[in-house]
Amino acid sequence: MTSTAPVIGSRARTFTLVAMTIANSMILVDQTAVPLATPDAVSDLDASLSSGQWILTANILPLAALMVFGGRLGDQRGLRRIFLTGTALFTVSSFLAGAAPAFPFLIIMRVTQGIGAALMMPTTMAIVSFVFPEEQRGRALGIMAGASAFFAALGPVLGGLITQFVDWRAVFWINVPLAIITALLTIGNTPTIEPATSGTKRVDVPGLLTFAIGIGIITFGLGQGTTWGWTSVATLGTLAIGAAGLVAFVVVERRRAEPLIQLGLFRHMNFSAANLSQVLAGSVELGTAFLLPYFLLLVVGLSPGAAGIALIPATIPIIVIAPLAGRWFDRVGGRTPLVVGFAVLAVSGLALAYAAGQESAIAIIPGLVLQGAGLGIVLTVNDPTGINAVPEEVRGEASGVIDTSEQFGGALGIAALTALFLQFMFLRFDDALASHGIHASAEDFSRGQEVVMRAEQEGFEHINPPPFFQEVVGEWRDAHVAGYRFVFLLCALIALVGAVSTYLMVRRDDRTVKKHRVFSRRSRWTWATTRVGPGVTREPLPQPPRTAPAPPAGGADATSREEGEHR
Repeated sequence: MTSTAPVIGSRARTFTLVAMTIANSMILVDQTAVPLATPDAVSDLDASLSSGQWILTANILPLAALMVFGGRLGDQRGLRRIFLTGTALFTVSSFLAGAAPAFPFLIIMRVTQGIGAALMMPTTMAIVSFVFPEEQRGRALGIMAGASAFFAALGPVLGGLITQFVDWRAVFWINVPLAIITALLTIGNTPTIEPATSGTKRVDVPGLLTFAIGIGIITFGLGQGTTWGWTSVATLGTLAIGAAGLVAFVVVERRRAEPLIQLGLFRHMNFSAANLSQVLAGSVELGTAFLLPYFLLLVVGLSPGAAGIALIPATIPIIVIAPLAGRWFDRVGGRTPLVVGFAVLAVSGLALAYAAGQESAIAIIPGLVLQGAGLGIVLTVNDPTGINAVPEEVRGEASGVIDTSEQFGGALGIAALTALFLQFMFLRFDDALASHGIHASAEDFSRGQEVVMRAEQEGFEHINPPPFFQEVVGEWRDAHVAGYRFVFLLCALIALVGAVSTYLMVRRDDRTVKKHRVFSRRSRWTWATTRVGPGVTREPLPQPPRTAPAPPAGGADATSREEGEHR
């Protein structure tokens, strides 16, 4: 895009920020609201229970795989143009998903929804960065990130209430008017932001394919690991293929004149730190957003609507903290806010782990409030920390990388935390059954799964378990509580890793990782003699040219002494 921002009024900037915030929020709400609508959609479309996960997976896969491409396309073809293209595709796909006559059609529409979202998300951040001057950018990006995190946390509330009191199809249809409002605000207020004239507009097809294969297949493997088994040939083979795709991507990109991702961006320490932070925060955010509603449905026994309302305490702190965190970033940079945010997130994991044993919606409120506060700080500050570290002309691409990191972290969090929860829970459940002399058959487990699926639709207290399940319901609850406590402690550990990594990596003034790495005597010699960094050398470093100084006091004798000392 052009190197200088157009002069636009504060009103146009404000409405642009509103449009980009609605777009970002709409995409994230779509992810967090859909899980509570999934059981009803599966039942209404006569699909199998095990296929329900594809309603979420079909959207996440293209979103994770194509966001970098969306950001790069925005840099090449114009940010506003690509954003509006994605908005149109997302709007049509949302309407058709809600009108789906059959399950396969719904899955196809979820894929196209993900493609539209992949064109929208990275360009939202780049447009806001372009429209606002640097001294206001942190606050603007903070408002957008904070509001998006708030609505993402509100997603389960909306999903539960809409599913229970309206229809699961309305969860998709609600996107349509919001997307239309977003498009109208963008057309009326956002400048065109033409791409830079230098360089070609050629798409890096090899880079796109290898990256999409790598990220997409790894995300798919993580999502299927619980179903296939984490040590199965299918799971390990899928993850290996995805890893090979990413290796091939790095090899290809190093040889491309105009790569999909300029790997040199990661030499900016703050940009690298923002991506790592986004993976860690995204895994906690979406992992717990996926699991917490089921804790309220299956352990506490709430209905879907009540479960959604019970999660509101996690959203309230974000409203208050996000704007403050953006201003905090503008004053002190990203390091201190990120460390503090991750520390608060770690405490929230400990609070939720303690409260899980109470089996009460009220007991988890302190943990939810702390989680909202921690995520509000981290997700607000991450974006400007990474975006401000890179040149303006590649901010669409950079924002695509950052968004991909969050989605990849979310997919990793959902898959890993769910798998570890189930593993821990079943171990405890099996031990409890064995202690009572009960050895469940495969048929018993299948029948028990059907009971659990009905409880996910209606809440455990709102169904009448069959006699075979009533005999072990106490052990089943205890095993679930143990599994949730284990997962919440893992979230605290992930947050601690985030606090340490951001403390070590983030600086107020971004540092660029130098090309010369100091790992041997020879490289240290090169590092020093090329003046990249200080070092001990056999010969003095070249001195910069100096202007002739005024004769020092003491005349020629003092001058001679000074030259002798210098030699």
